[in-house]
Amino acid sequence: MSSATADPLPCQGRYSAQSGDVTLSADGMVYLDPRNRHEGTVDLTYDGCDRITVAGHGMRMQITRSATSGWTGTLAGGGATRIFHFNAVTPRLIGSWMDAFGGRVTVQRGMKLTLLKGTEHQPVDCVFDADRQNFSRENAAARAFMAAQGLVPPSSDFSLQDYFRAADVENRTQTESRKGSARHIRFMLGDDGAMLPVARAAVRFREICRAEAGTLAPPRRMLDFKIVPIENPDGYTIFARVIDIETGNIIAQREGHVIGTGAEAITLAMQDGAAQLIGDGVTFGPLSDGVAR
Repeated sequence: MSSATADPLPCQGRYSAQSGDVTLSADGMVYLDPRNRHEGTVDLTYDGCDRITVAGHGMRMQITRSATSGWTGTLAGGGATRIFHFNAVTPRLIGSWMDAFGGRVTVQRGMKLTLLKGTEHQPVDCVFDADRQNFSRENAAARAFMAAQGLVPPSSDFSLQDYFRAADVENRTQTESRKGSARHIRFMLGDDGAMLPVARAAVRFREICRAEAGTLAPPRRMLDFKIVPIENPDGYTIFARVIDIETGNIIAQREGHVIGTGAEAITLAMQDGAAQLIGDGVTFGPLSDGVAR
């Protein structure tokens, strides 16, 4: 079994593509300098569950599911080797950044892909409702956190699992000082702070990818809990952050601390950090059906 992480699976289809210089790339997310951006379209087509062909915007390459995080592909030419990293923030929103070696390339370039139209047939056989890594502790902690916050799905068509994704995000971009990886529990928030059902259970994934543009409420912010283990005594520091998806700005951040290493300890630290955010005026919830209104 591959050790690839539980990043959202990208939809198959045509995407609008903005490209430009990367101003910030951290925790698997990419933000572009608003100056000198270029617009285009690209098509993402699955060739099996671990390989996607990316075509358009002046390139054609195959990207493969990484053993650590996201997807990677390589292009060579002009004396340089360019390694492209792709990370799906949601199934319909993908960040990509490029590391170049040789050819005197010094500026990190990137792309932001937004789904325009998904194909009729989506790779639902590639959706693993059971995570490829063991996130049972983080998943249990997230469900307990939501229950403690009084968050209830809007109907029986949804479950708590539809509203968050646990992931092990590798820090490997040029602008990051800390290498290695960290586990995250992430929720996507709409315009009014409502939590959106953007996780990738197979039925939900098909609905998200085949929806017409403008019919789903777009994610505007991310409520991100970054989990950092501590020692002596063993426990966690959890950074509770609200991040603007478009700009990458951290709108608010607080820390929660707890002793213990189980799901209950993570839940307590999440509650601590969230309570501080709420004290700062941050609001999140209720759980939405994800439909634009």
